[in-house]
Amino acid sequence: MAIKAETTFFLKDQLFNAHTVAELSSALAKARPQVNQRKFEQDILSKFPELELKARIDWMVTVLAQHLPDKYELALAILDDLLPTPLDPNKSDDDFGDFIWAVPGEYVARFGCTKPHLARSLAFLKKSTTRFTAENAIRPFLRAFPKETIQFVHRCAVDKNYHVRRLASEGIRPFLPWAERANVEPDEIFKVMERLKDDPTRYVTRSVANTLNDLSKIDPDKVVATLDRWQVKDSHEMTWVTKHALRTLTKQCHAEALLLLGYPSTPVFNLADVRTNTQVRVGEDLIYECKIKSNAAQNLKIDLRVHYLKANGSRSARVFAVKDLQTKAGDVLSVCKKISFRPITTRTLYFGEHQVEILVNGIARGKKTFVLE
Repeated sequence: MAIKAETTFFLKDQLFNAHTVAELSSALAKARPQVNQRKFEQDILSKFPELELKARIDWMVTVLAQHLPDKYELALAILDDLLPTPLDPNKSDDDFGDFIWAVPGEYVARFGCTKPHLARSLAFLKKSTTRFTAENAIRPFLRAFPKETIQFVHRCAVDKNYHVRRLASEGIRPFLPWAERANVEPDEIFKVMERLKDDPTRYVTRSVANTLNDLSKIDPDKVVATLDRWQVKDSHEMTWVTKHALRTLTKQCHAEALLLLGYPSTPVFNLADVRTNTQVRVGEDLIYECKIKSNAAQNLKIDLRVHYLKANGSRSARVFAVKDLQTKAGDVLSVCKKISFRPITTRTLYFGEHQVEILVNGIARGKKTFVLE
């Protein structure tokens, strides 16, 4: 039997609704006065109930095209006029803009990804990304015109506006959520990251870290070697980037990644007094307790790994952070970690035998079996 919670919150309704569509509609009416603003909004909203998030964006582009001139150059000029004021260039993070302003860029991606319009379209994406990121809209260009677009990306990487610099990183992420693959060669992505690694804004360096994290699923050893080469003494930002970029490899207990983060690959410790539930009811918590004695002065990263039962009888592992600390020889650590088994929308729970174990710098010990009922 499988248990999964029902979704009660819908991001699509939070981001794209009557209010945000009216914002786009009002801007369009100012840039193109002959537009029937009420019809534009009605046409869009009529199909929203049946559409998911990305489909709503695609539908808004379709309706927008019906209210713009057929000639691309004229339509682009109107889109240029309807863009809102650029986001504050003096900020350095957490200034994403409103999602509704993804629509002009997506229009350009659909209708302007052609050789005759390439230069104009890329110039528009550079402008529109300072209102809302064009990280998704640039991807068709990277696929259709890889040479010209990657040259554009390199120019964006040295732009004075940090939103444009972030586009250079986020636009070529191998596994950008909700986006089609950009199909940029990893070596080319590493070259762009070299330009951005010392960026003064967290908005950009977070994107660099996310891109490297994606690359770690393709070439983990090169990611670790690159970050090792980038290390600068007393650089708080590079320390942060390294940790964030290696988060997937850390959960996978990649020895070299853990070593780069300062965790010895062969920690010396003793495990004792392991206790955990033998049965857990849906809606309750698994409680895992143990004592760890550190036998040296060392950095220890302590995690809990749960092996969830799947529908086919196999198991999938998920790692939960517990403690991250420096120890002296003889230190004894008491560990107590609760893992909720309440139904959630992102994981289906199956009744039957699950497993749980402690991880110390990636070394697994103290595996126990428990039954979810």
